[in-house]
Amino acid sequence: MTGESDEDIATDRVQALVFGEVATEYERVRPGYPEALVDEVLAYAPPQPTALDIGAGTGKATVAFEGRGLRITALEPDPAMAVVLRQRVAGLAVNIAMASLETYQPEESYDLVYSAQAFHWTAPDTRWARTAAALRPGGALALFWNYDRVADPEVRAKVFGVLREQVPMLAPAGEPPEPDSLLKLWPNDELSVRPEFGELRQKVYRWKRELSAEDYLAYLTTQSSYRMLEADERQDLVDALVAVLPSQVVLDVATLLHLAKRR
Repeated sequence: MTGESDEDIATDRVQALVFGEVATEYERVRPGYPEALVDEVLAYAPPQPTALDIGAGTGKATVAFEGRGLRITALEPDPAMAVVLRQRVAGLAVNIAMASLETYQPEESYDLVYSAQAFHWTAPDTRWARTAAALRPGGALALFWNYDRVADPEVRAKVFGVLREQVPMLAPAGEPPEPDSLLKLWPNDELSVRPEFGELRQKVYRWKRELSAEDYLAYLTTQSSYRMLEADERQDLVDALVAVLPSQVVLDVATLLHLAKRR
């Protein structure tokens, strides 16, 4: 299934900060998150929590949670992404800090810390301790990601074939794993043994998304693995994908949610 990876790709650019190259497109074509997920997080967290948003991006999750009455501090280290974020949250109860989890110095403790499609970019050696330090005892941690795949198996096979031919490192070895199996992997394997956290919960939300072929390709090219390609290599890949895509592309989306309480 399609999702961001923190695997290394040789480059002089920082992979976690390539999204700003396409910040406007990111906001336009990236999916949001199910309302049911927001309901689940808020039912789990203390009432009317103050919240810290790690890696807010263009504000996909920020706007959703602020709309439920939360006062949010949104961390975003990429200047271009922060420009779009400021536009999205203008007039809302959101304070933007140009910082990463590693550089942020919180002035308060929070009832809720959440990260949407971003926590894998944090530093492995410090992320759990720094997250725990930002939470009040009894506060909630919510980590969630969207994963997707082309719903039509024939179209999916054609897309995989193009990837294998054009850019093998982007091609999956086989069919994507089922979402429920992903729940057992990272971050659960680390979070479940951290002494600072307990009362773990997990949930998968399944939904569908339909995009034009043009928007689907735009969506792919907002992903870090595609951004890391040379411009001509990326364009060759897009041209090859155009030839195998129908006019409308339906995606099966699975949103994976991990919840934990600060002890």
